[in-house]
Amino acid sequence: MSEIIVIGHETPVDRDEGIRHLERRGFAIRQTRPDQGEPLPPVHEHTAGIIVTGGPQYVSDLERFPYLRDEMAFIGTAMEAGVPLLGICLGGQLIAAQLGATVDFHPQGHVALGYYPLHVTEAGKDWLPDDLMVLAGNAQGFSLPTGATSLATGDVFPNQAFHYGATTMALQFHPEVTRLILDQWQDELAGNIGKPGTQSLAEQDRGFAQYNNRLTDWYRSFLDRFFKRP
Repeated sequence: MSEIIVIGHETPVDRDEGIRHLERRGFAIRQTRPDQGEPLPPVHEHTAGIIVTGGPQYVSDLERFPYLRDEMAFIGTAMEAGVPLLGICLGGQLIAAQLGATVDFHPQGHVALGYYPLHVTEAGKDWLPDDLMVLAGNAQGFSLPTGATSLATGDVFPNQAFHYGATTMALQFHPEVTRLILDQWQDELAGNIGKPGTQSLAEQDRGFAQYNNRLTDWYRSFLDRFFKRP
């Protein structure tokens, strides 16, 4: 059976929309938690793709989170092997860092938490609709790596999506979140609400009700295209 490796960095209260969809399509999901001491699995002929998910860790603090170095090396190996690789939020930042880009806090201390418009580049129109509203929850962002193609920009953090080569994609936003996961974030990230760039709980709730179904639909179609069955 074809396998998708999912590298996690926190314990979600719910299975995310991407994992659910890939399971429905018949993929085996192999999850691992390097932050809990679990090893990174080998990539083999049945590996159909890799997803590196988000989390509370900071790429700019590798001394505190040393396992992220191992993940970056793993990302480099996956890219060299041409395995479809998707990074979401922290995962996208790790891809960017492995490619030599800068990952750090917003220079004015802004934080993204809520639903924001995505500004799709000309190259991004092949992957993203023009008027997609996306969920973000991040205090750090990435610069665009040399050789990467920008697919979308944003108002709080400028770089929101890029691809590198034919098999690597990085997203700063979150298309995988369920209502239960957003509830978890609103509890765990409550201290960020009110910082420049963030939305109130009421704005986040309205955003989920208004925009999240379309974001989920886009993500499912993206996964169908990006991770192909052999």
